[in-house]
Amino acid sequence: MEASKNTIKKNKNDIKYIDYLQNTEPYNPVYAYPNLSVNRDGIIVYADRNVSRILGYTKSELIGMEATNIYVNTIDREILLKELYTKGSIQDYSVTLKRKDGKVVQCQLEMSIFKDSYGKVLGHTGILKDIKFEKDLRLKIEKENQKLFSVLEQLPVYVCLYDKRRNIIYANKYLRNRFQKFKNKKCYQIFYGKNASCEKCPVMNVFTSNSPMIYEKTQIDGRTYQIHDYPFLGIDGDKYVLELGIDISDKSIAENNLRSANETLDIINKVLRHDILNDLTVALNYFDLIKTEDQTIKNKIMQTISKCVDLIEKTGELEKAFNKKINSNDVKLFDINLKIAELVKHYPEININTLCRCKILVDESITTVFDNIIRNAKIHGKANNINITLKKEGNNCEVWISDDGIGIPDEYKEKIFNEGFSQGPNRGSGLGLYISKKILERQGGNIKVIDNKPRGSIFILTFMSEEANEIC
Repeated sequence: MEASKNTIKKNKNDIKYIDYLQNTEPYNPVYAYPNLSVNRDGIIVYADRNVSRILGYTKSELIGMEATNIYVNTIDREILLKELYTKGSIQDYSVTLKRKDGKVVQCQLEMSIFKDSYGKVLGHTGILKDIKFEKDLRLKIEKENQKLFSVLEQLPVYVCLYDKRRNIIYANKYLRNRFQKFKNKKCYQIFYGKNASCEKCPVMNVFTSNSPMIYEKTQIDGRTYQIHDYPFLGIDGDKYVLELGIDISDKSIAENNLRSANETLDIINKVLRHDILNDLTVALNYFDLIKTEDQTIKNKIMQTISKCVDLIEKTGELEKAFNKKINSNDVKLFDINLKIAELVKHYPEININTLCRCKILVDESITTVFDNIIRNAKIHGKANNINITLKKEGNNCEVWISDDGIGIPDEYKEKIFNEGFSQGPNRGSGLGLYISKKILERQGGNIKVIDNKPRGSIFILTFMSEEANEIC
C-alpha cells in the first residue's frame, strides 16, 4: 500500500505511546532516544526527524505507513521480525532500506518489543541509524578531537583532567615531560611530593562548589604556577576538574628582585637625604655668621642652599607618592580642621579659614597635599587669605581651597601639575603640585585649578567613593 493513500486508524495504545514520544522528542543526531515505533500490525505509529531525514519522507507521511514500504526486500523484514519477537530485542542489526526517492540506504536497528500494562505485545520500538551518517559523524568528531588534542599538546602550559579521586586521567605533553609517572598517583603526590592531600584542596573545592578557582602555588620542582581550575562535565555525565597551569616563576623572581632592589634604594636614599640635609642645615647656620657687605651674594647663596633643602624634602615626598601602596589600615576619616590647624603655625602671615566641619577618608599623605597648595599660594600667588570648604557632588567629596592671590594664567593651569614645571621669580623644584596630583591619584582622586572671583585661584580636590557617607 502506498504511503500517500494510507488511512489506517490508530488504536488507543498507539496514540498513548505516540503522545509520550512526541512530548519527549529532541532533535538528536546521535540517537539518544527511540526514533521509530511500529505496531503489531506493521504500521509505523511514530517517527522523529532523524527517521524523516534518513528516509526522505515527512513525519506525517511516515506515520500510518506500512513498514514494508521502506524495505528494499520485504523478506528482510520478515527475518528481522522473527528474530526480534523471539529474542525480545535486537542490537546493531544491519538492514537495507529505501528512501522516498528510491535510493538505497544502509542502516542499523536497535529494537525492543513494547507491551501494555497487561503484558500484551503492542509492537516494537527503538532506534534507526544511518550507517553512513554515523560514520561521517564519527570521522568528523575524531578530526575535531585531533585538532583539540593537537592544540593541547603544543600549549606552553600544562593541562590535566582530574576525576573525583584526584587522579589525573589526562595530561598534555608539557605536563608529561615534567613528570613521567602518573599512574596510581594523586595530584598532591605528583605536584607537591606529599603523602596526604592539601589542607584546603582547590581541586576538591571546585568539585564541591562547581565554581572555578585561580591561585598560585610553587610545585615540587621549584617552579611557581598560576593555576586555573574549572568544573568540567564529561559526555558520560561524570564530573571532572580541568586544570591549566601557567609557569610564572621568572615573573615571580623578577618581582622579588625588583622588590629587593627598591628596598635597597629606599635605604640608600633615606641615608643620603638624611646626611645631605643635615650638612646643608649646618652650612646655612654657619653662613648666617659670615660677615659680608655684599648682601645680594649672600641672599643668592642662601636661596640656593634653601632650594637644595626643599628639593631633598620633595624627593622624600615623591618617593612616598610613587612607591607607597595604599594600606586599608592607613586610610581613616581625617578632620580637615585638625589637619589645617597643624599647618597654620607654619604660615603665620596667611589668614587660613576652614568654613565647615568635615572629614575625608584618606591617609596621612593628605597633609603633604594641603601643605603644597598653601605654600604655592603664599610663595607664587602672594595670597593673604585662604578659605577651605567642602562640597558633595554625587558620590564624590570635593575640597575647595580658595586664595586671593594673583591667580594662575590660563596657559599654565594644566602645566602646573606636570613634573618639573616652574615659573615666575620664585621658581622652585616644580615637584610640589606634581607630587600632590600623584598622591590624590593613588587614593582614587584628582586635582584641578580654576579662577577665583574677583581674584586668585581655587584648587579643587576630588575624593572618590562608592558610598558618599564613607567620606564626610
